[in-house]
Amino acid sequence: MEADAVERERWLSAGAHITTMLLSGTPEEDVLEHIVSVAREIADADAACLVLPGLKGELVMEIVRGWGSEELLGLSMPHTGLSWTALRTGKGRLVPSLKTARNLNLDAMRKYGPALYAPMGTADKPVGVLVLLRKDGEESFISKDLERASTFADQAALALVLTEARQAQGLTKLVEERERIARDLHDLAIQQLFATGMQLETVRRRAARGLDKAGLIAILDEALDNVDNSVREIRSIVHSLRDPDAATGLVERLRRESALARTGLGFAPSLVISLDDTSLGAIDDDEEALDALVSQPLADDILAVVREGLANAARHARASSVSVRVTVLSGNGAYAGVPANVTVEVEDDGIGLGAPSGRKSGTWNVAARARQHGGTSSLESSPSGRGTLLTWAAPLKLGGGSTLV
Repeated sequence: MEADAVERERWLSAGAHITTMLLSGTPEEDVLEHIVSVAREIADADAACLVLPGLKGELVMEIVRGWGSEELLGLSMPHTGLSWTALRTGKGRLVPSLKTARNLNLDAMRKYGPALYAPMGTADKPVGVLVLLRKDGEESFISKDLERASTFADQAALALVLTEARQAQGLTKLVEERERIARDLHDLAIQQLFATGMQLETVRRRAARGLDKAGLIAILDEALDNVDNSVREIRSIVHSLRDPDAATGLVERLRRESALARTGLGFAPSLVISLDDTSLGAIDDDEEALDALVSQPLADDILAVVREGLANAARHARASSVSVRVTVLSGNGAYAGVPANVTVEVEDDGIGLGAPSGRKSGTWNVAARARQHGGTSSLESSPSGRGTLLTWAAPLKLGGGSTLV
């Protein structure tokens, strides 16, 4: 009885973890692979598959883990089969043995015995089908297994649907932003340029009539001022297009950069951001306090340094782990009298500086960014004795340019 309760709790915890992964920004493909892996483990299945809608209205085994996965990956499910039935009806199905099942059109599945088909989603909003398989002769799945696997699949499907809704909301915001940019171009830049053109037309007409030179010069000066204003407006709008993160806080930008680095590294780097002696989690007030201390140009360079450090580790370090630490000291409270500054550290456990890896590429840019703020940078062997440590530091300054103490 106790084992039964533990198993039920494992299914529920696994479903909750799927939601957490999606809300934290984990790529959908990684989440789907996790769904398959954890379901196979909890259900004690020899193989687990995720059947998802593919091209041309087909249902395809997109993700497969476990015994015989090579033969199952990419199979298209027959329209009269159990996967389609589960997807259309929203109801799961148990099969005592695929090896002896009649009307089974996929020979690759005949080497399996017990099978479980759990639909993800509902008949109205189908997402896919979770299929669990055991070898021929193994213990059959029972109704309890189907019930729990189906609940887990429904939780995962709901999380995926919510993520799609958030992505759609993001696209809506993107359209709204484009409309705002179009309005800004029309209301600010284009109308100003149109007015300038009319001023120049006035100059042309007056010049043709030989009117006073002083009046023409005054109109030309005003037109030139309008041209300068138009150029500034256009530059501002173009900058907002080039740097959509400009209005995003430094903490969120660093988290996003860390998530993007996973592709190049092959694993997720660790990221620790601290304000004085407090490690920032998801506390908005602390994030806003940090943004108030770090100017936009300095924040841009911090992000660039972290990006360069992660890229260098991906290209040259051959590391199994990378840590990013961003520490901001405010010069207040317990740190009164300590020069306010920001320190960035990117540390890996790779092959180190002694190996012929070209590891120092890109560090010139890092050093130049430090000098620009009156700071320092270094690339040294890690204190742990393995790998390298990139350190970059710069003072914090007030808007007037004085160092914050």
